[in-house]
Amino acid sequence: MTTLGNLEQAVSWRSGKISPTIYFDEEVYALEQERIFGATWIPVGHADMVREPSSYITNYIGEVPVIILRDPSGTVRGFVNRCRHRGNKVCLFDRGKAHSFTCSYHGWTYGLDGSLVGVPREHDLYGPDFDRRNWGLEEIPVADFKGLLFASLDKNITPFEQWLGDDTRWWLETFVLGEPVGGLEALPGWHRYQTPGNWKLMAENFIGDNYHVALTHASWLRAAAELREQGSQIPMITSPLPLRTKAPTYEVTAGYGSGCPLGIGAMRLYSDTMFERDLEEAKRLGPDVVEWLRDRQNRLDKALDGINPAPYGFVNGLLFPTLGLMGYISPMIGRHLMVFHPHGVNEHEIWQWTMVEREAPEVVKEIAVQRVYQGQHMAGVIAPDDVENFERVVEAMRAKRTWELPFNFEVHLNDDEDQLPGVPGNVGKEPSEVNQRQFYRFWLELMRREPAAQSQGGA
Repeated sequence: MTTLGNLEQAVSWRSGKISPTIYFDEEVYALEQERIFGATWIPVGHADMVREPSSYITNYIGEVPVIILRDPSGTVRGFVNRCRHRGNKVCLFDRGKAHSFTCSYHGWTYGLDGSLVGVPREHDLYGPDFDRRNWGLEEIPVADFKGLLFASLDKNITPFEQWLGDDTRWWLETFVLGEPVGGLEALPGWHRYQTPGNWKLMAENFIGDNYHVALTHASWLRAAAELREQGSQIPMITSPLPLRTKAPTYEVTAGYGSGCPLGIGAMRLYSDTMFERDLEEAKRLGPDVVEWLRDRQNRLDKALDGINPAPYGFVNGLLFPTLGLMGYISPMIGRHLMVFHPHGVNEHEIWQWTMVEREAPEVVKEIAVQRVYQGQHMAGVIAPDDVENFERVVEAMRAKRTWELPFNFEVHLNDDEDQLPGVPGNVGKEPSEVNQRQFYRFWLELMRREPAAQSQGGA
């Protein structure tokens, strides 16, 4: 029996056993393009990237190229980046401003509303019955959630906030996007790099795999300790990560048991020690930073009124299926947002951009950004370790013989009980693989769901 014909057995998420075939089987990958990437909300950027009317960025939903733009009325819209004539891309650049898009093949031209506005020799070649209205760009739904932009290829998809669910929405608003403290701003540009491994390997790494940190990143941890002893003030060396304190960390699953999961790793609760740690650095940076940090905490305290105990932040996370998060354990660290684009069964591409708290003093933004670039970044000290692991996974799993035995996701398998009922989501022990199991619970639900018929439009 094929993997697709036996998905329930291949993805035995309740028992923590996942068949390697779901990573390496071409038929599974092809169905993912339809059921996962064709029927979910995928992150495509931030509103800051298209601030002005006529500005645009390009991105991908699965393997489908898309254009995200702000039209002259100020509305953010999305289109498949494909000429309706012969399928050429109509927008060739990562970002910019344009009043229209002209295909470089035959010159069909489209307005920012997606309509076909120009066809060379139209009357001569197509005659009086040609109707441009049938040949516009394919428009796709776009959701602007507190500035974070998502798009979908499913024109009948559930509205975005309903898709999220209450717990996931709370975590995104309160901590990921920092609404109570003034929100985030996106810095210009993307950092893009291709890496070995199926996209799900990276997704499950970010959604909660803190089991690997001590061993995978051991060389960096040793080097950092030595440099600290020498008094180094390199931003990444002084980064306020939770690794050097003994307070407990937790794994959080928002969307636990049903709906779209947001997995959060290394979540810490508020404590005077956590705040004083950040305050010490603020004092070194100046009195305006101290004032900002105290005001920021007061605003966060008000937003968390009724949440007991109160979270302080977290290190890593993932919103299903492909939005990786990192850097939320301290306001003195920049936020890493990453989108994992599939490129076949054995490769994916990471598109990473950096965000900082909009109201932070400039000196804080500068050091926060340096910590991003020096850490979870292809030119940093963290990401290359993960890439090497994925490269070795691909090497070890090329032969189908190696697909016969399942991967193990059993950490705290029968110990998912909510540890902190006063905190939104299911809060479990750390490290755990509850978030990976929830990832595959939802993945399986979508892969088994027959998509609703969609109207593609056109002739």
